[in-house]
Amino acid sequence: MIKNKRSPITVAAVSVISLSLAIAGCSTNDSNSGSSPDASASTTTPKKKGNISVAVHDRSNVPPEQGTIDKNWATDWINANGPVNVKFVPIPRSSDTSKYNTLFAAGDVPDIVWSYDSEFKGRLINQQEVMALDEAIEKYSKPYKQLLASNPGLKKLTTHSDGHIYQIGRINGLQPNHALFIRTDWLQKLNLQIPQTTDELLQVAKAFATQDPDGNGKQDTYGIALSGISGNQIDYMFGNIGNVSKDGKLVNDWERKEAALAFKKQAFDAGIVDKDFLNDKDGSKAKQAWVTGKLGFYADNISIFGGVQTFTTLKQNNPAAQVAVIPLPKSKFGQFSGAIIPPIQVVGVVNADAKDPQAVVQYIDFLSEKSTMVKLAYGDINAEHTLTKDGYPQLKELNNPKFSWTGDLNILMSTINFGSQAAYLNSLKPEANPVDKEWIALYKQAQQAYLSADRPWPGVTWNEFLPALPNDLQTINSNTSQMGDFFSKAIVSGTSYSVDKAIKDARDLWDKAGGRDIDTWWGKWYDENKDKVYLTKDLYSK
Repeated sequence: MIKNKRSPITVAAVSVISLSLAIAGCSTNDSNSGSSPDASASTTTPKKKGNISVAVHDRSNVPPEQGTIDKNWATDWINANGPVNVKFVPIPRSSDTSKYNTLFAAGDVPDIVWSYDSEFKGRLINQQEVMALDEAIEKYSKPYKQLLASNPGLKKLTTHSDGHIYQIGRINGLQPNHALFIRTDWLQKLNLQIPQTTDELLQVAKAFATQDPDGNGKQDTYGIALSGISGNQIDYMFGNIGNVSKDGKLVNDWERKEAALAFKKQAFDAGIVDKDFLNDKDGSKAKQAWVTGKLGFYADNISIFGGVQTFTTLKQNNPAAQVAVIPLPKSKFGQFSGAIIPPIQVVGVVNADAKDPQAVVQYIDFLSEKSTMVKLAYGDINAEHTLTKDGYPQLKELNNPKFSWTGDLNILMSTINFGSQAAYLNSLKPEANPVDKEWIALYKQAQQAYLSADRPWPGVTWNEFLPALPNDLQTINSNTSQMGDFFSKAIVSGTSYSVDKAIKDARDLWDKAGGRDIDTWWGKWYDENKDKVYLTKDLYSK
């Protein structure tokens, strides 16, 4: 994938704007002059638009009547009203890194590459496949340059170790993302309290599975799920996310892996989870159990409208269901929060072969303007949206198919412009819809539960902010993927394959594959950079 190395600074010459002035001796303002229409005023030849190509994530979610992700009302509006002509290149969201690798190998990469994969982007930077943007931003940008100036964290995160800016980002404001929900009506029926520790969580989940909380006389409920986001939340409770800061050092903490695995095995052995969880890859089966009233604890995404839809289905099926969002229970390693929306998100890079950096920066500026964000997310005032009492856009029709899919075209939408909460909340109607009112209350509970430095994200920094491993270490890392099989086997195998044995097998595989070299690399990176990179503590700074 490595092609010829390139200079990190690549900027095209400034386009020349040609001006033609009529020589008629009359005023340049016809409306104020007494000249006839034939008397030529001073005119300006419109500047020719630049041409660029831009990736757009394709999630197969564009309603057929709206067109396709690369040809629709939004792309037409962008090309008609934006400063450049844009060719949109669809990139499957589910396999975007793989698709980009293919395009780079073929030398057919869009000028702007949108990606959330920090390792992939870091690799491109290291291989000089992307463009340093400092000079182009300084020379051509206004809105985005201002965004960098007013948000030092954004500049810090988009600047590489060589001192140059390579990445493009947006400002979200710190927001909750994943949330752990509990059926509080089940708690009340069984005279239980909200669990404060992981041990208490296991006890409550067992009661939910064995004491008939739905009152139908059958033992047909589950306490908690191990698939999807719910399984991830269990790892977060134990701070089990790989490398963590410990006594001032960055370490690969096997003790946390063991504790999280032991909890999952206990839950499985106690019969409080779906025995078929390994086949529920996307968590859809757990979701079905939740919305049909058969699951006591469930983790979902609270940052997107899909969470509202899931909750609405639960309430339709179980109108009496009472739900709360709770902090993740405390483990022996501390108390943590799960996935959040970081206050700053880095979402793209520019192909080093882009022929018109000025046009690229003009497009970045265009997407960084609030008026563009509003148009692509909410449409026109009065026609498609109104304003809340706080002045934020509110869709007249929350499920308007015209806007349900435009986020990937509106990728530089800085949601901080629309309140320090998920922007979709502005379009809920709590006065008219009791479910919307309940959901807003749940969101506020999530803010209280997960946006506290007292219960931080357990990693040393947000995953998207970590650097990419060198290629040889990435190969080693990929050769250790079988560790996940050991862990799954331990959960479902009863006494025939213990947690201790799974951890031993995993550590042996890690060591034999060269995993200690990865541990050493991360330790050295942290020692050398912990005083200058964006760390977890920065997520919570005001």
